Amino acid sequence: MSDIGKVVNRRIGELDVVCRELTVGRLRALVTAASEMDVVHDFLFEDLRLCDLPTFTNLTLAQVDALPPSAVRVVIDGCREANADFFEMLARVKSLRAAS
Repeated sequence: MSDIGKVVNRRIGELDVVCRELTVGRLRALVTAASEMDVVHDFLFEDLRLCDLPTFTNLTLAQVDALPPSAVRVVIDGCREANADFFEMLARVKSLRAAS
């Protein structure tokens, strides 16, 4: 079952990054997971916490921390491509919050 789902590959310098489509259960776990507040990890990018990138990709948190934001953006774009429905859901939730 682990080999179903979309996979998007990105190359960052010498690093081959695999962005995986997550299962509904893994996505639900990400949304409901509590974490200690880390401003950079939680808010550097609008729709994805940096600490979640190892779940979406083959990167470790140490590898994520070593990347410049422009390279992280390339990885996040790959995660968006592999998980389009999830990111569309986040946009709908954000829209509903803004309307209330």
